[in-house]
Amino acid sequence: MLSGDSMQYRNASRLLSNQSGVTLIEVLVALLVFGVGVVGFAALQLKSVIKVEETYSRSQAMSIAQDLIERAGANNTIEALEHYLRATSWSAALNDPGSCVITAAVPGAGDGCSSLLMAQYDVFQVRSNLTNLLTNGKIGIVRCEEIYCVTVAWADTQLDDCDESAFEGGQRQSNAHCVQIPFHLQEQI
Repeated sequence: MLSGDSMQYRNASRLLSNQSGVTLIEVLVALLVFGVGVVGFAALQLKSVIKVEETYSRSQAMSIAQDLIERAGANNTIEALEHYLRATSWSAALNDPGSCVITAAVPGAGDGCSSLLMAQYDVFQVRSNLTNLLTNGKIGIVRCEEIYCVTVAWADTQLDDCDESAFEGGQRQSNAHCVQIPFHLQEQI
């Protein structure tokens, strides 16, 4: 007769021989599930990076638009406003007109500074910031009914693609990469 130990050994041996390929299949299924999870996580990370980049660009565009609004508000003569509104001011070659602002480094610079010269310098500064901060950035200022609108677009979006209908209800309805900020400006004569 067989002893109890040898009987247990024989039963265990029989169980192991019946499961010869099951462990390999379990490992392969586990690897497949793990692989799908890793690919899903990578896709989620990629989408997150794209949204963060879009948010950063939108924030930079808002900052540039606000800078232009403040500059136009400080230099709001008719001559300067005409320069801001002229489309060629925003699309022509970028040339530094030189600053006529009085600083400690250039104490007499402001003596010949007109509102037009200041507007030219403002446009240069805003366009320089736009070029440095946004990919393929574009900016324009137009009259929108009783107020003015600053539009900043970047990436593949053109200024004309960013109209008021894209912002109905205070939210952007389209996929355009742009911001449009309306503002009121008191013109000085």
